[in-house]
Amino acid sequence: MSEPKDKTPPAPPRPDVGEPDPVTARALALLERRAPGAVLAHEPGGRHPWLRVGADRLREAARLLRDDPDLALDCCHLISGVDWPETGEMEVLYHLVSYARRPDAAYRRRPLKNDPFVCLRVRVPRDAPEVPTVMDLWTGADWHERETYDLLGIRFTGRKELHRILLPEDWPGHPLRKDWEYPADYHGVPIIPPEGL
Repeated sequence: MSEPKDKTPPAPPRPDVGEPDPVTARALALLERRAPGAVLAHEPGGRHPWLRVGADRLREAARLLRDDPDLALDCCHLISGVDWPETGEMEVLYHLVSYARRPDAAYRRRPLKNDPFVCLRVRVPRDAPEVPTVMDLWTGADWHERETYDLLGIRFTGRKELHRILLPEDWPGHPLRKDWEYPADYHGVPIIPPEGL
């Protein structure tokens, strides 16, 4: 699978961002040291710090973050997706949490972000949205991957099965894509959009 060019240049540091988040900074340092070139872009400070990795390096980065004793990101707390039709991309966000390190005061110092989590972001082409599964690294990722597939159509490769979790298997399309349109009916039952007729 070819990695799309990141069309969004890294944002220059904003004056209101302040110091880098210590957990994200540790994760960035670890990945730069143990997986050079895996981090394509990053925003280490502010309310929502993140690291962007390529889909081809996601599993390597995820395993390092999970297995590193200093970070111990032992839970994939959330996987979500974003549709960016204007750039022809989709993005998957992974919120990785350390319950083992939660009592550590270094993780609770910042007033902007009080959880020991790291957000990994992966961008893929919108016309072929595929990301490798992390279900074997964090079992709880199963439902999150299925929901992201169900609502956005992002496929998670390397899984034995990938079924919808919220909608029927024969539901037309993926409702969180920005170009999705409500069907007129489903098996003969009229569908009324939330905004009404």
